[in-house]
Amino acid sequence: MPFATLANGKLHFLDRGTGKPLVFIHGLGANLSFYDPQINFFSKTHRVICPELRGNARSSKLNVPISKILDTQCSDVAALIEKLGIDQVVLAGTSYGGAFCFNFVLRYPEKVSGLVVADTLGDTKISSAREAFLVLLHYCGLWGLYLPKPLLTFLIKREYKQWPLTQRHMVDFVQGMRRTEFLLQLLAMNRINFTPYLKQVNCPVLGIVGDQNKVGVRWMKSAMKEIPQSSLEIVSHSFDPTNLCQPKQYNHLVKEFLEKLDHI
Repeated sequence: MPFATLANGKLHFLDRGTGKPLVFIHGLGANLSFYDPQINFFSKTHRVICPELRGNARSSKLNVPISKILDTQCSDVAALIEKLGIDQVVLAGTSYGGAFCFNFVLRYPEKVSGLVVADTLGDTKISSAREAFLVLLHYCGLWGLYLPKPLLTFLIKREYKQWPLTQRHMVDFVQGMRRTEFLLQLLAMNRINFTPYLKQVNCPVLGIVGDQNKVGVRWMKSAMKEIPQSSLEIVSHSFDPTNLCQPKQYNHLVKEFLEKLDHI
């Protein structure tokens, strides 16, 4: 798998298959194996490109302020697409990758013919006491990033015991996590405010969210209702990330979306 030399660093990526291009953006702290079920499925019919965002896995170090992290990562992927000689893509992202996708399509609308976002959010505005409590727990729990990796691994295994495939991948991500850069990206995501601008998105958008993530369902509904050409699918017995918790259902929904776009 190659590296692309970009401004002030390198981006590790996978480029597999032939046909119309699909670009998958992984979740926070992950690597391109985050999309193993999608790479194996869609590379039979499409050109599948999976970059590892700056600050993650084998790509270069994040060396920008928190306020510039998402913009820098989007610039990297835009430059990668140009280097590969591609004009337009269908872009897919889950969790942090979904927030990345919102930022990307707003910054580079000419490069995106369709968007798939899963288990993500358009902003971090608190709209209920429950959400305020969860946000508080989230910030109080940031110290957990610096727990010994065996303990973090145990906690991840317990969290994802219903989804063995996801569990294996999440354990792998914990083992390879770049802790400080993980934290910086998490703080960057907690500053996003894309919702007021989502009406500007002029391509079709498919939203996917797992039904086990109750707050996530509300966040996804809030974002998707702002997008003119959008639909939302709620997947049963799934959590974040749905593409790993329920890969067959996720792949089916994305395949149907691509057929409607004539991106086959």
